Amino acid sequence: MASDERIRGALLAGLTVAALAAGAGWWRAAAPALGRTGPEPAPSTGAFLEPGIRLVDPRTGQVLPGPEADPDESVVIHEEPGGVARRRAVSHTVWEDQSLLAPAGPPVTRRANASDGAEFLFTVACSGAGALVVRFTGSSMDDTEQVLSCNGPPHVTVVNSRGGPLLVRFVALRDQIELDARLEALG
Repeated sequence: MASDERIRGALLAGLTVAALAAGAGWWRAAAPALGRTGPEPAPSTGAFLEPGIRLVDPRTGQVLPGPEADPDESVVIHEEPGGVARRRAVSHTVWEDQSLLAPAGPPVTRRANASDGAEFLFTVACSGAGALVVRFTGSSMDDTEQVLSCNGPPHVTVVNSRGGPLLVRFVALRDQIELDARLEALG
């Protein structure tokens, strides 16, 4: 009788292992695919014909028309409402600021004189344990505050001036931070 129980136990263990293996195979086959499910854009063949840096539309992978980009030049791609991408180059740096900010300290305010409709590339980052509040006056972003966490990637945006002085105000939240900001005129 003991040998019959051992045979039944071995048979039951074998069936259990087979059922688990079949279940694992089904589970892997039925799992949803991770990542992109559509076709990936491929760069056009023109991107590899000559040396240099080219601007590529991230959605289609096609090389944008126009001169090659200088690796030391900041470039902005502006997309018109009709879907036409337009290259915008930085003409000059209006101001740069690397300041140490504390929550109890005074805010840092930077100013630029700008004509109505002038566009600027605004880049800001901070490092430290706190956060940064950015507020604009004299732009299309008036009366809005941007709260940025420090130690993240730089925040880049295009700012449109309303004419007159364009003021950018920086305030530290929660802890002392190091500010790194730049305003560049777009040509």
